Amino acid sequence: MRKKNETRGQQGHAYGIASVSNALGGVDFPMTKQDLIERYGEKQIEWRKGNPAPLKDVLREIEEDSQFESMADVVSAVSRGHRKLSEIE
Repeated sequence: MRKKNETRGQQGHAYGIASVSNALGGVDFPMTKQDLIERYGEKQIEWRKGNPAPLKDVLREIEEDSQFESMADVVSAVSRGHRKLSEIE
C-alpha cells in the first residue's frame, strides 16, 4: 500500500506547471517577477521530464513585469508565456 504523498514511479517529481508550483512552495506573496527570479531562479525544475533547468528560464517567459499576489497569478502568467512560446516554435 502506498503512502498518502507517494506516487507511482519517482516519488515527489513534478513536471511543467507543477514543477514551478513545487519550487515556489511557501513563497510569501506579493512578489514581482524580478523578485522571484532573484530569490528562486537557481532552483532546478523539470519543465520537461528528463530535462532539468533553472526556474529562472521558465520565469523569464512571463511577459508581465507586474506584482503577483498569489501562486495562482504566477501559474497563470507562466502558462500564458509558455503558450505564446509554443505558438512561435
